Amino acid sequence: MADLLIRGAKVVDGTGAPWYKGDLAVAGDTIVKMGRITDKEAYKRVIDADGLILSPGFIDMHSHSDLMQLADPLGSAKIRQGITTELLGQDGLGVAPMEEGVAANYRQYLTGLLGNPAIDWSWGSFADYLKALEGPGTATNLAVLVSHGPLRLLAVGMDERPATTEELNKIDQLATQAMEQGAFGFSTGLIYPPCVFGNDQELSLLARVTATAGGIFVVHVRNERDLLEESIQEIFDLGRQTGVAPHISHLKVMGKENWGQAGRILNLFEEARREGLEAAFDQYPYPAGSTMLSILIPAHAHAGGPEALLARLKNPQTRAVLSRQMAEGLPGWENIATAAGWDGILVTGVPEGANKKWEGQSLANIALKRGCSPQEVVFDLLLEERLEVSMVNFSMHPEDVAAIMQHPMGMLGTDGLLGGKPHPRAYGSTARILQKFVREEGILGLEQAVSRMTCRAAARLGLYDRGLLRPGLKADLVLFDPDAVEDRATFTDPCQFPGGFEYVFVNGLPALERGQETGVLSGRVLRKNR
Repeated sequence: MADLLIRGAKVVDGTGAPWYKGDLAVAGDTIVKMGRITDKEAYKRVIDADGLILSPGFIDMHSHSDLMQLADPLGSAKIRQGITTELLGQDGLGVAPMEEGVAANYRQYLTGLLGNPAIDWSWGSFADYLKALEGPGTATNLAVLVSHGPLRLLAVGMDERPATTEELNKIDQLATQAMEQGAFGFSTGLIYPPCVFGNDQELSLLARVTATAGGIFVVHVRNERDLLEESIQEIFDLGRQTGVAPHISHLKVMGKENWGQAGRILNLFEEARREGLEAAFDQYPYPAGSTMLSILIPAHAHAGGPEALLARLKNPQTRAVLSRQMAEGLPGWENIATAAGWDGILVTGVPEGANKKWEGQSLANIALKRGCSPQEVVFDLLLEERLEVSMVNFSMHPEDVAAIMQHPMGMLGTDGLLGGKPHPRAYGSTARILQKFVREEGILGLEQAVSRMTCRAAARLGLYDRGLLRPGLKADLVLFDPDAVEDRATFTDPCQFPGGFEYVFVNGLPALERGQETGVLSGRVLRKNR
C-alpha cells in the first residue's frame, strides 16, 4: 500500500507546460505514479484537490537562514509560502568554514544580516557546518554555498589588502575542500567586507575552483546602481575566462537616475547566453532591498573587523569624514543612502532595548526625533547595538521589477532577513508573485511563475531529483488555491503568513496541512553530487 494519493488537482509540473487535471501518488519520499489513478483504495491517505494547483515545492535561491535555521528548524516563514528547499551561504557572508579564534568577531559583524540567535558556533570545516544543520532537523531541504567571507577571514583576516601567495593557497585549499564536502557553488558579495577587499586574482582563483567542481558562481555585484552594467560584465568576464557559470544575486536597478534601464541590463544576459555563457539570476518581487545597516558606512571603514569599525565610529574626526562621504559619495562605491534617500531607509531589526522603538521608522524620521543628522543616527545605532541593526531601503521602480520578473533566466530568491520587523519578502515572496504578477496583473502566466520557482532553480543547482513532478523524483509538493493566494506581509507589519497555501509536503511528509504547520521536520541537508 502506498502512502498518499492526491486526486483531481490542476497539475502544474514545473516545466512551464500548460496545467492538466490529474492525480499523483507518493510512496515514502518519492512520487510513484501520475495521471488518472483509479485504485484509490490502495493508499493510506487520499486528498481531494479539486480546485487546487499541485506544483513542485518552491526553491529559494537566495536564503539567509544560515543561523536562524539552527535556532528554529521549523522554518515557518518559508514553509508557509510553499518553499521546500533553500540555498544558504549567500552574498559571501555564510558561516563556514570557521575557526574558534575568529568566530566571535565574525559573528558580531554578521548580526545585522543573520541575527544573533543563541546557538553554539562549534563547527570548523564546511562539512562540520552541514552536520550542525542536521542536528536539530529541518523542515526545508537545505543546500549551501561556500562563501568568500569565511575563506578570506581564515586566510587574510579583515585587512584591506590583496592576499599573499601563501594566503591565496589557503583560500584555494579551503574552497576546494568545501566543494568536495558538498557545496553547491561559491558566493561573494562585492559590497561587503571582507569580500570587497579581494582582488581580481583572488576572484579568478575562486571562479576556477568553482568551475572545476561544477558549481555556480553566485555574486552580489560590486554596484547595483550607476555601475551596474560594468559590475555584471565583470562577473561575466570571469565566466568567459574560467568557464564558471555566473549567477547574479537579486538582480535590480537602483537609484532614480537609472530607473527604466532594466531592458538594457537584461540584454547583457541574453548576449552572454548567445556566446555560450551559462548566465542567470535570482530576484525578489519587491521594489525595496534589505541588508545590514552597517553597509551604509563606506567599505574602507570596515577594515580590521567590527571592533575597528566601532572604534572609528567613536572618533569625532572620523565620523565627520564618514558623514561627508555618505552625503557626497566615493568613486566606485555604491552609496545606498543617496540611492534611496534618508526617508526611504527604514530600520527593521534591532535587539530588545531602548532602540527597539525605532523599528519600522525611517532614518530621516529618527533623525528628526533625536535632533541630529541621519548619518549620526546610523553611527549611534551601530555603536549602541554593536552593529546588530538591519534596514530596508526603497530604491527601485516597480516597472523595472516587473520587467526583470518576466525574463526566462530569472529564479526566485527571497533574500529574506529574519528577526525584528523584516522586509516582507521573508514571509510573502511566492504569494506576491502568484497574487500580484500572475492573478492580478497578468505579467506572468501561472505555469511560467511556477517554473521560475521550481524547475529552473533545480536545474541550476543540479538537483535533478527535485523541481519537477515526475514518477521517481522526490515528493516535494505544494497545493494552493490560485484564487485565494494572498501576500499579507507589509512593510509596516511584515511577519504575516500568506493565505491560500493548503498543503506542503517535503520528502513525502506533510509540513503544512489545511493551512496549518504540522511540526514535521522531514527536510534534508543536501550535498552536491550525493
